[in-house]
Amino acid sequence: MPHPSNPSSAGPSRGDRPYRCHLIVAVLAVICMAAGGVHAQLPVIGLRAVSQSFFAPGESYEVTVAEGANTEEVHELVFSHPGITATLLSGSARPFTKIEAPRYGSFSVTVAPDVPEGRYEVRAVGRFGISNPRSIVVQKEIRVVPSVGTDPSTATALELGHTHCRRVSPQRRDFYSLDAIAGKRYSVRVIAQAIDSQLIGAVSVADAKGQTLDSAIGSDHSDVQLTLTATDNGPLTVAVHDALFRGGAAYPYGLLVTEGNQTQTDLQPEFPKSVSVVTRDPVEVDETDVPVELTVPACVEADFDSTSDSDQYRCKLSKGNAVLIEVVSDRIGQPTDARLIIDRSLVDAAGTQTWQRVATAEDGPNLSDSVIRFATGDPVLHFQPPEDGDYRITVADLDTGQSLGERQRYQLFIGTPHQDWQLLAYHVYPHKDPKTSQPSGTHLMRGGATTIRVFVIRNQMSAPIRVSIPQLPPGLVCRPAWIAANQNHTDLLITASDQAPTQHSPLQVVGEVTRDGQSETRQARAASVIWQQDGYRPTAHTRLTDRLKVASSDLDTCPLSIDPASQDVVVAKKGTKVTVPIKVTRREGGSEAVVLRAQHLPPGVSAGDLTIAKDKSEAEWTIDVKNNAAVGSYSFWGQGETKVKFAVNPQALTREIEYRDTLKTIRADPDRSGDHADIDKAIAEAEKRIEAIKKQVAARDFTVYVPMSLITLEIQ
Repeated sequence: MPHPSNPSSAGPSRGDRPYRCHLIVAVLAVICMAAGGVHAQLPVIGLRAVSQSFFAPGESYEVTVAEGANTEEVHELVFSHPGITATLLSGSARPFTKIEAPRYGSFSVTVAPDVPEGRYEVRAVGRFGISNPRSIVVQKEIRVVPSVGTDPSTATALELGHTHCRRVSPQRRDFYSLDAIAGKRYSVRVIAQAIDSQLIGAVSVADAKGQTLDSAIGSDHSDVQLTLTATDNGPLTVAVHDALFRGGAAYPYGLLVTEGNQTQTDLQPEFPKSVSVVTRDPVEVDETDVPVELTVPACVEADFDSTSDSDQYRCKLSKGNAVLIEVVSDRIGQPTDARLIIDRSLVDAAGTQTWQRVATAEDGPNLSDSVIRFATGDPVLHFQPPEDGDYRITVADLDTGQSLGERQRYQLFIGTPHQDWQLLAYHVYPHKDPKTSQPSGTHLMRGGATTIRVFVIRNQMSAPIRVSIPQLPPGLVCRPAWIAANQNHTDLLITASDQAPTQHSPLQVVGEVTRDGQSETRQARAASVIWQQDGYRPTAHTRLTDRLKVASSDLDTCPLSIDPASQDVVVAKKGTKVTVPIKVTRREGGSEAVVLRAQHLPPGVSAGDLTIAKDKSEAEWTIDVKNNAAVGSYSFWGQGETKVKFAVNPQALTREIEYRDTLKTIRADPDRSGDHADIDKAIAEAEKRIEAIKKQVAARDFTVYVPMSLITLEIQ
């Protein structure tokens, strides 16, 4: 597995692709191999689930934060569509006051009538920042199912065309019933991916005698869907559960049963590998036993309509005119593993035609940092025809599993290669082990820092790229960074000043390339970790998100900051060593020793771990530039590991003390002498809460990983 500071382009492994049902046994075998203990981090909000994932236009719902980390005092839900709004609910006023207490984490959510059907995102804003996104779905016909049948005899009646919404419980199935009509075709779909559910959907359909007519299992990246034709009039029972029989708030689903084939809006989320897909306008083609004739350039769309389907195309190619041949299928959410075979036509003196194999391709590039993975089963081939002539292109699907459906869509493109590049950015979870990455938002304390990793997906383009965040909210600063010609990613460090206010804001990462005096800019797509690696999941689950967001707060101050003493570019010649002065700003709770480890060093450059002694605030870091280092501008940084003492949310104690003092003031009012008994009881209860809160907010030890501001290194 590539080290995070050195993403590689090694060939993809089968484990990088979505689960298939035949892998579930292997998954179960590693359940007991979950990662060990993780060092505590300073609190940052992480959203795992909201109480409802499906909404109808024109309706209102009560929605709560159902599961998460550091979700104290969540007072706002932010949706990706302005027509979806949330109002924080209030509870009863505290005794002897007229101020209603907020019901943190509970909201009235309203969906405007004109919000289009589709998938959207929600984030929670609370005491510890703005969370990672979670997906929700807006559909016209939904039915919230508060309780469901636990066996066929108590099955809940299904409404055709309605999405039935609930969550699965551990170690049980949900049962639904449908009155079928003989000869009619029914489509059954379990929607989970569209709402970021942990569910690996499993569904089965049984007749009135309890005989299973059909069943299917989805994957960790693809929802389950099946179609069947009813042979008799009468009830059918549909059973839904998680393939591993897990359950809880993080396992919601929507069950949709329709007559015929479902033609609803595609809700499948996009994954990082889809960033490399170029938008084209394909022409649908009908497959026959005769190869389809193509004129280059061409972009066609067809189906793998069976597990043994193999489609063929013919075109004329010329020696010396290279072409790009690629399949787009896995990257648009189809559970496929395509293969390309290129054959050249040979005709002998007798006029007999044969085909000579000249090239094959199975997979695209496998860029990765152990969290974000661009591995794809889509073949991408830069082909140089050896001779002028006729060529046959065969497209086949190597994934012969049938549980995910029999027909998979693909596009085939043949055209002239061109230089292109795309950027993808995501928030890096602060830890020395990238495997600990988990769904997490941002909470920039004053003096704190956060890291954003930016990948470039190159297509015949090797120019250096300057990456920046042009517009940041007040009090936040980010130095530009470089992705050199021999690199595929860089890191940006956003730092908060000592005057940063409480706020949250979207971020836009921009890359700029200058070639031949011309400048070209691109905006980065955004990604997010949806589920962490665990005993059920060998790698983190990530997807594209609508945008990056950052939050800062004036309620906390980071105990420690690390920066280079100067913001000047560090210039070094190959074969030399340079020293970089390091400055540590220590605040309350940040007096321990710091171990600084280099992150994202360029090839041919090394820097040993630097220990900054306890209570020391200055040090020098030696950077060794080897003779084999390439000339260019690079950006790297250091991650400081240290222990700090930190009090979590001391404002909660302040508020409770203020309430107790308010009660004492009320008691001193001569007009309230008749209420002394009740007021004394309220004061006593407040005193108990104060003592409990004192223990909760007392400063305690945390192991933290502090990002240092960027160093720009120019190698001459």
